[in-house]
Amino acid sequence: MGETLTKLRAAIQGMGINLIAEVDHAKAAADKGLELRPTHVLIFGNPLVGTNLMQADQRTGLHLPLRLLVWEDENGLVHLSYRHPNDLKRDFELSKQQAVLSKMGMVLEKLSEVVKE
Repeated sequence: MGETLTKLRAAIQGMGINLIAEVDHAKAAADKGLELRPTHVLIFGNPLVGTNLMQADQRTGLHLPLRLLVWEDENGLVHLSYRHPNDLKRDFELSKQQAVLSKMGMVLEKLSEVVKE
């Protein structure tokens, strides 16, 4: 898990994207005496991109900046989960924002490749 997180952090930075926060759910659980397999959320974004979506429909701010869930299963395999930006079109008025949604989707897909390496 540590190596994957290191690669993801470097890839995000290498794309010129701001890593805004990282949430370690397993640590938070352990602090309360609970067990949870390694589970992290990386929160990252670029206002030059995301602001376009919020200008079109400010409610998209609930889903921005982008997030990646990095988690380890019971067999020790690391997985990456995220909501694809194109899914936002179902909930918000983003019909004219396909280029932005596609750009965000490409970033998430590139980051997914980091996990496979």
